[in-house]
Amino acid sequence: MKPRYVVAVAALYISVTLRADEPKAYKPTEIQSLRLQVRQKDAQLAQANLQVAQQQFQAALANLTAEAEKVKLEQKWPADTQFSPNDLSFSAPVPAKDVKK
Repeated sequence: MKPRYVVAVAALYISVTLRADEPKAYKPTEIQSLRLQVRQKDAQLAQANLQVAQQQFQAALANLTAEAEKVKLEQKWPADTQFSPNDLSFSAPVPAKDVKK
């Protein structure tokens, strides 16, 4: 009987050791789970709305840049004239400084 006892104790020890490495799982109540699911859906919808808003912003910025290019052509300004979308100003490019090596 001793060999079976040793095997049983060893199996129990291995089982306990393996389970000790697993983190304890906590389970919310059904109501809490439903509240969490609602908040998760809210966050997912907000993320989708954010993505749409980002796409709309990029399109509006592209339209603004295209309109600035039209103004440059209409005014016959140099092609390298720079446009600032923040204050809607146009300026000559800053001359590059000679870098000595």
